[in-house]
Amino acid sequence: DLGKININTATKEELMLLPGVGETIAQRIIVYREENGDFQNIYDLLNISGIGQKTLSNLIDYITTGG
Repeated sequence: DLGKININTATKEELMLLPGVGETIAQRIIVYREENGDFQNIYDLLNISGIGQKTLSNLIDYITTGG
């Protein structure tokens, strides 16, 4: 997963480098992480408002949960 962004440790700025992720969604990812703990898998991102299947498909190649 070299070069992939770890959604469990990334800063808001790092998350905003991802395709389709702006400041609002980046902030929601961080809030989700703070409230629920680490993402167990990338599909947990679907729990975040503004991220659907299409956005997730675009992100899969760029993200990891570090596990």
